[in-house]
Amino acid sequence: EGADLLDLGAESTRPGADPVSPEEEKRRLLPVLEAVLPLGVPVSVDTRKPEVAEEALRLGAHLLNDVTGLRDERMVALAARYGVAAVVMHMPVPDPKAMMAHARYGDVVAEVKAFLQAQAERALKAGVPQVLLDPGFGFGKLLEHNLALLRRLEEIAALGHPVLVGLSRKRTIGELTGVEVPGQRVFGSVAAHLYAVLKGARILRVHDVRAHREALAVWTALWG
Repeated sequence: EGADLLDLGAESTRPGADPVSPEEEKRRLLPVLEAVLPLGVPVSVDTRKPEVAEEALRLGAHLLNDVTGLRDERMVALAARYGVAAVVMHMPVPDPKAMMAHARYGDVVAEVKAFLQAQAERALKAGVPQVLLDPGFGFGKLLEHNLALLRRLEEIAALGHPVLVGLSRKRTIGELTGVEVPGQRVFGSVAAHLYAVLKGARILRVHDVRAHREALAVWTALWG
């Protein structure tokens, strides 16, 4: 359908999700990764576990996507050693099961921006060749926080690193549209992502690739 990058993950990090052991995560992830890599499409591995990340990078994954924001020094070291870019995502605590209990902010944009800047600088100093910034929509954030981050996304883009946004099918879209079934939140997801691009996003993490590609093609033709 035209995706430029595939993001593979084998552990759910939705709010309240139960953790998966490293062994189980590798059992789920690695065979799929081995099957996809020969296709020649760049592959991102979505994991917060160093032992899983190392196996995936050894096989040839091109990008490390750590939802805990590279808090673990071993993740930083792996990205540096394998020479791959890494996604720095904001989550208030490095535990998906507990993150919603920490959805409390003074100025959510300022706090998220400060975290992303500090983690990006640390990763670059450690030898990671490039970082991408993800505000972490829905990760330890309520609707009001997600809207504030989206409205002021240009402040995060001003840090000078590519911004990745993932709002596809998320609860925020359901809350705004009244659509309860995640798989039916396509139109709201596209609208949110087009606004994110307008505000400086350069990478969109989506489920419905064709819908986004077509919308972006028209949007680009109109806006240039």
